[in-house]
Amino acid sequence: MLRSVFSSAFGMLGAIYCFSVSVTGLQVGPICLINDKWDYHFRETSGAYLSNDTLWDVCEEPPHVVPWNVTLFSLLAIASSLEIVLCGVQLVNASIGVVCGDCRKKGTSH
Repeated sequence: MLRSVFSSAFGMLGAIYCFSVSVTGLQVGPICLINDKWDYHFRETSGAYLSNDTLWDVCEEPPHVVPWNVTLFSLLAIASSLEIVLCGVQLVNASIGVVCGDCRKKGTSH
């Protein structure tokens, strides 16, 4: 049971890291080529480019990088949110199992 607590806690840390990277990736935006300069051109918008899809065509290279970036990081944020919830439930379950023990009666074998 204690191993399950550590595994759940480690999984939750990974999910929190994934979520924070995804949110940062959505706020900063992709690196792309505009006027012969590669840079994070959407960094100054603080994520406002997400609601203004006319800005998405400003990137010359790579083609369609903004929709790809938005789709990727949105899916990662959703998946990591689900993982945080599931690892949190398992962490509580395993912690109760460590404190209270398992449900098997003493002296019986399965």
